[in-house]
Amino acid sequence: MTVDLDGVLVIAHSDNEDVAATWKKTFGHHPLMTFVNHGTRGSGELVAGLLRPGNTDRNTAADHITTTQLALAQLPKSCRRGRRTLIRTDSAGNTHEFVA
Repeated sequence: MTVDLDGVLVIAHSDNEDVAATWKKTFGHHPLMTFVNHGTRGSGELVAGLLRPGNTDRNTAADHITTTQLALAQLPKSCRRGRRTLIRTDSAGNTHEFVA
């Protein structure tokens, strides 16, 4: 089973709750989402997400760790540890703290 973590930039009007300026000079949110890919066709099922303001740093290890823990809690016990699950992220998850 493959678990993918990725941040998603959601553009919003500037007076919404928890909205902040993004690195793309817009206003919005920057949630960190976790998808499970089932098999070769992959459904991309959303299993967990962490809501964050738009100005959240992209490579925040604590957010990646929290989101991964939330996602693993959604999986069957047989897939939570060992070599049955691959956790992938883009370069934003490339921190020593997250890998450890």
